[in-house]
Amino acid sequence: SSCLPPEGSNRNGSSCVFRGPNMKLCAAFCFSAAHAANPVSKVLELLSGLESKIVAEGEAEQSEFSKFVSFCEENAKQLQREQNDGTDRVAELNASIEKSSSDIESDEAGIAELSSVISGAEADLKEAEKVRAKQHSDFSARAADLSETIDTLGRAIGALKQSSFSQISSRATGRVSEALQVLLQAGSIANADSQRLQALMQSREDEQDSMAYRSQKGMGAVIEVFEDMLEKAEAQHAEAQREETKAAHSHSMLTSSLKNKIKNSSKELEDMKHHKAAAEEALATAEGDLKVASKDLDADRADLASLQTDCMVKASDHQASVDDRNEELKALASAKKIIADKTGGATDRAYSFLQLRTKSEDFAEVVDALKQLSRQHKDFSLSLLTSQVSTTVKSAAHTGADPFAKVKGLIEDMISKLVEEAKSEADAKAYCDKEMAETKLKKEEHEEDIEHLSGKMRKAESSIARLTAEIAELESDLGHIASMQRDMDANRAAEHADYEAQSSDYKQGIDGIQMAIKVLKEYYGKSSLLQQPAVGTHSSADGESTGIIGMLEVAESDFTKLLAEVESDEKESEKYYEETTQENKVATAEKKTALKFKGKEQAETKSELEELTGDRDSEQSELDAVLDYYSKVKKQCVAKPEPYEERKRRREAEMEGLKNALDILEGNAMAFLQVNRFRKH
Repeated sequence: SSCLPPEGSNRNGSSCVFRGPNMKLCAAFCFSAAHAANPVSKVLELLSGLESKIVAEGEAEQSEFSKFVSFCEENAKQLQREQNDGTDRVAELNASIEKSSSDIESDEAGIAELSSVISGAEADLKEAEKVRAKQHSDFSARAADLSETIDTLGRAIGALKQSSFSQISSRATGRVSEALQVLLQAGSIANADSQRLQALMQSREDEQDSMAYRSQKGMGAVIEVFEDMLEKAEAQHAEAQREETKAAHSHSMLTSSLKNKIKNSSKELEDMKHHKAAAEEALATAEGDLKVASKDLDADRADLASLQTDCMVKASDHQASVDDRNEELKALASAKKIIADKTGGATDRAYSFLQLRTKSEDFAEVVDALKQLSRQHKDFSLSLLTSQVSTTVKSAAHTGADPFAKVKGLIEDMISKLVEEAKSEADAKAYCDKEMAETKLKKEEHEEDIEHLSGKMRKAESSIARLTAEIAELESDLGHIASMQRDMDANRAAEHADYEAQSSDYKQGIDGIQMAIKVLKEYYGKSSLLQQPAVGTHSSADGESTGIIGMLEVAESDFTKLLAEVESDEKESEKYYEETTQENKVATAEKKTALKFKGKEQAETKSELEELTGDRDSEQSELDAVLDYYSKVKKQCVAKPEPYEERKRRREAEMEGLKNALDILEGNAMAFLQVNRFRKH
């Protein structure tokens, strides 16, 4: 579609035909053509265009500057937040370092105290075992003695009771005598019983052949003594057993208490060592993080200062640009005002004005639009509508009637028909939409859960890989430290051996020189006091000796200096070796502790990964069931010759085309009315 002048017309013609969907624009075109031959209007138009360009450039620049201001404000706020966060982070890390240091100090004191408690309990336990061993040894000896006494008395009493006054044989008498000897030697016999046994023995020796000894009365006295002693021995044995049981119980209670004390204290000590190791690790981490946080904070402060400087400079440049643009616009406005005020009458007299008219044939554009729409969608109803509109327009051309209302009614009826069809099909799709929406929601929920679990699994796998690498690195570091320590030990041993050799040589050299100087000084110092010798006799070389002694003293000074240097080097080497060795011990302890905790973390992460894998498999099973049902619903609701969505899109496109045809029709009508008004004026 276009806005074209009628055939044969020229720039200064009296009419212009409106063709196009927007009749207002076509009318503006015709007015513009009428004014094209007016140079004054052209100048004003150019000035207005230049003003518009300058204003547009100013608006664009202002928009960019506003964005830049927003950029400055947002980045300044961001950097300020980062600076505040960095300051808080530094303070937090300092507090963490202070707390970790305090925890380490407290743990060290607690470890020392618990170690002392454990050592004391172990000493008490050892002493208790020693005391108990002696108690048991004493009991065993006493029990054995009493058992032997009881056995002896029992056998003696049995032998005496089996013999009568007339039947006591020499063998029974011997057994009784042996029993008496054993009882007298037993440590468990009381003094009173021992005296009674000795009296019986003496009586037997004095009256061995007398009838009194063999009398039944004498035999009864012996048995009575033996039974009394047996009763006492058995009572002592039972008492000793009770005391042993009591002592064993007391010992068991004491050792149990001490062992529990040692066990609990050892566990508390181990926990405290772990806590100390964790605090040391946290301290090291916090110190490292503090360096990074301090560096980042300094960078944020520098970035904020740089941003503020840049923003201030660009704001100043922008204000200068605004001032320049305002001056230019002021000059253009002044020129336009002068031209408009001074040339109005002359312009009206010098240049003519064009007349306008319109044609009713522009309804053909609506018909063309409907034909294109029917061909595009291959819809018989649209083809029928196109035919009806075309017939109406042609009939109106012959009769001179206005076809606008009828054509508009035909198009609106078709739109209403399409709306009704859409509503009827929408009800049929409600069930499918509901089921598919709910099923899709469940599907998405399960997929989201699976993705969440998969993300956690990936994170766990990443953590395991990281921990594996860190464990390998720690093991490598421990191996490197051990290897380095072995090399240091070997080098230190070689250095010390070299020092011993050098020190021994220098000390021996100093001693030898000092001895030589002493000998020379003693000799030449003595010889200088003698009388001048007679001619032809030997005289001491005092002059030469002075030089020799001086050279020896120089050598002594050199040896002393070298010895001092060797000893200084040895001290430095020893100090460096001890410090490095201590650092290696600390590093080894820290890395072993870290290795232990990372191994534990790795095992826990693997266990968590197994649980996550099980949960994801369960979610996958549920998702498979939902997908199966979703597939069935889709077959029922989507598998159509022309899916609902396709029909819906086609219908919407048809309605949109019909609405466009209405817009074209209404636009032509509006232009027609405006042209009529213009003609009347």
